[in-house]
Amino acid sequence: MHVVMATPHLVDVGGSETYLYTVAENLVRLGHEVTVHAPVLGAMAEQVRGVGATVVDESGLPEACDAVLVQDVGTAYAMADRWPGQPQVYVAHSAYFDLQLPPLVPVPGSVVVVMSDRVGARVGALPGTFETVRLRQPIDAVRLSPRGTVSARPRRAVLLGNYLRGEARDALVEAWSAAKVRVVQVGVMTRPTLDVAAAVADADIVVGKGRAVLDAMACGRPAFVYDVFGADGWVTAASYDAFEADAFAGQSQAAVLDRDGLVRALDHYDPAMGRVNRELILKHHQDRKHAEALVGIFRRLTPGGGDGPTEAAELARLSRLRWKAELEAEALRGQVGELTGRLQEAQEKLYLSEQRRRRRARAARRAEQRLAELEKGTVDATQ
Repeated sequence: MHVVMATPHLVDVGGSETYLYTVAENLVRLGHEVTVHAPVLGAMAEQVRGVGATVVDESGLPEACDAVLVQDVGTAYAMADRWPGQPQVYVAHSAYFDLQLPPLVPVPGSVVVVMSDRVGARVGALPGTFETVRLRQPIDAVRLSPRGTVSARPRRAVLLGNYLRGEARDALVEAWSAAKVRVVQVGVMTRPTLDVAAAVADADIVVGKGRAVLDAMACGRPAFVYDVFGADGWVTAASYDAFEADAFAGQSQAAVLDRDGLVRALDHYDPAMGRVNRELILKHHQDRKHAEALVGIFRRLTPGGGDGPTEAAELARLSRLRWKAELEAEALRGQVGELTGRLQEAQEKLYLSEQRRRRRARAARRAEQRLAELEKGTVDATQ
């Protein structure tokens, strides 16, 4: 099956861009041909190419395809103009941005995928009738896996995402800094990254909303839902269902977290939340299951679409996957080399520290011995 996935741009790391990256990789692994189209290409386009998908701008779209996946209204109409009569899978990511809601003049035969009750309610309130399918956000639990351990007491918090700023950010930083928690920020406004596992490897708490929270959970970190749009606090086994239905948007709870509430929230920190969060991801957000569900929708919309792969196409796919594996292996070798260097440096510092400790201990023993001799001499002199 040849799947075209279209989006407005592939420049920075964001929620919809990461979604497309994750789905494209899984479809390629399943053996499907994937073409990703965006009028504006950038750094994120290179990441998508790295998973074995073909990335094109306006001029590179194929003459025909078997399935179309879109993520915004403008792209949906553009693809409908190119392939009239081709049903689409429209993934609605946001209840806030109107351009991410499905076309009010729908493309015939299309299906809308929603990944939260929050977005589903918004789509249901639009005029007209839409066939909606409720799925959950797909998370790559292999790429996003735990690195390092979580401290018994919170020492470092990472603000992960593209939106937290202004008074909301300042309130959290001030409250937690006063409680001796170091707060750093990773996202479009600071350091965009697709390697979330590395970015949060030494974090005890990850603060964010939406997909950023799920990424943190996959990395085995206690996750705190907090953003300029709202704040719900800690993700736990008990709060997960409500938070997931709300798209981890921070608006599922009535309570408002003021400065005192942010300080009190640290009292409920538990490092075991990281392990629970990881298990929630494995149970509910497997990227493979999401991709399988999408393939089922594609086949329903276009029965019999797509011939079996040719030998050349399969060899090309396997070659792309081999190249991806080699790139990953090279990156891992670089990380191992860097970590080995850091370990050797730490061992050298530990060795020098131990030598200094032993010298101090010997000096202390000599001083105690000399003091004892002086005290004995003083006693003998008085007798």
